[in-house]
Amino acid sequence: MATQDQTVPLKPAVKNPNNVEATKYYIFNETGNIMMSSTVDASTPLSESVQQVFAEVAVFFAGMSRAITTTINPDTNKPYSLYNYQALQNIISGSGLFVHVTEEDVSYQTSSFGADFSKELIESLLGLATGTGEMSFASAMVSSIGKEGLNISGSKSSSNSKVGNIVFVCEYLFGMPSVSAIVVYADCEQNKQQLKLGPCFSESSVSTKWTLHKDTYMFVTPTFIKNYASDLDSVNSDPDYLQLVNWLSGLLTQTPVIYDVIDTSNNQVVDSGSALATSVTYKLQGQFLQSDGGKLQFVSGEGTVTASSNWTADAIEFTVRGTVSAPSAIEVLDKSGKVITQTAQTFTIAS
Repeated sequence: MATQDQTVPLKPAVKNPNNVEATKYYIFNETGNIMMSSTVDASTPLSESVQQVFAEVAVFFAGMSRAITTTINPDTNKPYSLYNYQALQNIISGSGLFVHVTEEDVSYQTSSFGADFSKELIESLLGLATGTGEMSFASAMVSSIGKEGLNISGSKSSSNSKVGNIVFVCEYLFGMPSVSAIVVYADCEQNKQQLKLGPCFSESSVSTKWTLHKDTYMFVTPTFIKNYASDLDSVNSDPDYLQLVNWLSGLLTQTPVIYDVIDTSNNQVVDSGSALATSVTYKLQGQFLQSDGGKLQFVSGEGTVTASSNWTADAIEFTVRGTVSAPSAIEVLDKSGKVITQTAQTFTIAS
C-alpha cells in the first residue's frame, strides 16, 4: 500500500485474450425514439418475457407522447411539443420510473449540413458510429427539435427555454433485458444563433458550435413495479429494513448517533436498564459525535456524567456519579450546549 506522500501511477489494463467484447446489433424504430440493441443477431428470436419488457417501453412512450401532445402549455396556450424539455422532465421526475445515472455537458462543433448534420449529431449524442449506414429518421427528428427551439426562443416566456428529446435504448445482453433512456436538451437562448442558421435545413456548409446537455437514466417498467409493489410494501414495514434506511440517511446527513455503551473493564455491551458503577469507565460508541468535544448528562435524575478527554467522533469515554434511581438515557451535548443525540438505552447508577 502506498504511503500518503507516494502516488502510484495508473497503468493501462493488461490485455487478456480471453476478454472478448461481444458484437452488438442495433435497429431504430421509425421515429428514432426507440433503439433496439442485442448481442444475438436477428435470426435468433427474443424470449417472450424479453419481448414483453421491450413492448412495454413502446407502450409507455406512446402514452407519454399522447399525454404531452394533448396537454396545453400555459406559456403558449397550445399543446406541448414532444420536444419541449420541461414537459419531458416533468414526466421523468414525476413518474418514478427513471433513475438518474449520468449527466454531462456536450460541446459539438460541425461544418456539416442537411441530412449529414442530423445523422452526425444523433450519432455523437448516442455514442453510436453507424459508418455509411443511414438514419432515415434523423433529419425529421432534428428538424422538429429545431422548429420547437425556434418556437420557444421566440416565445414571450423565458421560464422554460429548453428544447430536448428522449431516446429509449432497449438492450438484450447475454439473455438479460436492460432499458435506459437518453435525454438530450439545449438551452434555446444559448443556442439561439445556431437555431436561426438552421443547419438541418441549410443547403450549404455552415460552421456551428452547439452546447448541449445529456442525461442518462435507467428505466424501470411499470409492470415490474406492479409485480413487486406488494413485496415492497412488506419491506417498508420491516423494522430491520427501516433501520438500514435510517442508518444510510444518517450517513448522508452525518447525523450524530449512539449505537451502544461499553464497559471498558470487560469490553462488554451494557444492557439497557442496567446500573452503571461509579468505579468503572464506560464508552459510548457511535458516529459523528462532534470530535471537538462537548459534555454528557442524564436526561433525568441527579446523577452526573463526566466525559474524559478521550472524545472522538466515534467514541466517548465517561464515568458517572450521583443518584439516578429510575432508568434514564444519556444525552450528548455539543460545545454550545445543544443536545445532538442520546442513547437508545437507559441506565441507573449503582448505589
